Amino acid sequence: MRRLTDGLRPTLAIAWKELQVTFRDRGLLAILFLLPLVFASLFSLSQQAAADAATGAVPMTIDVFVVDEDDGPYGAQVSSVLGRMSVLRIEELATAAEARERIGQGERTAAVIIPARFSDAIDAYTPTRLEVVVDPVQQALGAVVVGLANYAASPVSTQGELLEGTRRFVDRSGVLASAPPEVQAAVEAQTVGAIMAQLQEMQAEPPIRVETDGPTSSGEPVNLMDSFMPAFAVMFAFFLTGHIGQTFHKERDEGTFRRLLASPLSHASIVAGPMVAYTLVVVIQVTFLFAIGAGAFRLDLGDSLAGLVAVSLALGVTVACFGLMLGVVTRTGRQADIAGTLAAFVLPFISGIFPFGGFDPAYLAGGTIATIGMFIPHMHAAEGFRLVMTGEGTPATVLVQVGILLGFAAIFFGIASRRLRFD
Repeated sequence: MRRLTDGLRPTLAIAWKELQVTFRDRGLLAILFLLPLVFASLFSLSQQAAADAATGAVPMTIDVFVVDEDDGPYGAQVSSVLGRMSVLRIEELATAAEARERIGQGERTAAVIIPARFSDAIDAYTPTRLEVVVDPVQQALGAVVVGLANYAASPVSTQGELLEGTRRFVDRSGVLASAPPEVQAAVEAQTVGAIMAQLQEMQAEPPIRVETDGPTSSGEPVNLMDSFMPAFAVMFAFFLTGHIGQTFHKERDEGTFRRLLASPLSHASIVAGPMVAYTLVVVIQVTFLFAIGAGAFRLDLGDSLAGLVAVSLALGVTVACFGLMLGVVTRTGRQADIAGTLAAFVLPFISGIFPFGGFDPAYLAGGTIATIGMFIPHMHAAEGFRLVMTGEGTPATVLVQVGILLGFAAIFFGIASRRLRFD
């Protein structure tokens, strides 16, 4: 027992160090936690009206005031998104004082107030927030307005996080150290602008169209978040692999491995510590996304918490091993980061984990996508979550997906261990 404890302590110490480093990287946290939430919200909410129309659902309407005291682009963007929500009947007012007075008189359910200098605060990465004033006798509907306001502001919040993360990356990498300030600002704006343009394009013209058939045309309520949230959770979990590979190269180049080898730590602890840390990061990420999805968007998590935990842990181990493999097989940290980003973008789509032309993931339709997906870990993670969340799976079928994920992890770790050199 004492030997086991002595072996665990250094492993946990290294894991704690890796967790601290990871959670200090705000750009990475935005990618892991905010972007999947934004993407899942945009895709599911933009398609919900079509699904409701197909199933005969009658949407409710909530009367809301909107006050935009900001004179910048972000306030106008939030106001525009709120105005396009069919569930809200908007009346724009000039001042927050008028909105509060009329809410107090019971004229509307709530008022969304965009404060002055809202855009300046986003650009400067300083704290700011929308204010939602709710009629005290309509608290239930007011909570819906709060959720919709958060959704409307999420792309703007993400833009601030991405801009700050880009600035930190540019400063830390030193790529533009000799460039004039205006050139650095232009590169940052162009990088973030490209991402945000894609988000806004998907919000206005989503590439995934829903055509209901089978059980969805029977009049049963459809929640597209049940399809999109697990898919985006799996997709963005693999964005961690580039960071893992890059960190591996950084620690090797800085001599961290040599210092660890000179210590009494075993090779097993040196390898296991980061893997434990990154597995926990994925589990925390999935927990965060599913909790927000369940609380704000009524995501159906199913009845098996143990099943969700098992799939999340297996996904985390697979991501950690894949990242370690990238770090070992690539020559530089930049190569590892690029390879991880490409894999994170490409593999989810060719594995068929997103619903194309229907409500279910594309791999369930069979054909070439399903065959390719069998050889990609993303599909098995998404299928594991689907089996648990829909209640279609049994402990045995869920464990099959967990076992396959761990099999992928073993393959990735085996490739890495054959080429890993402690020197």
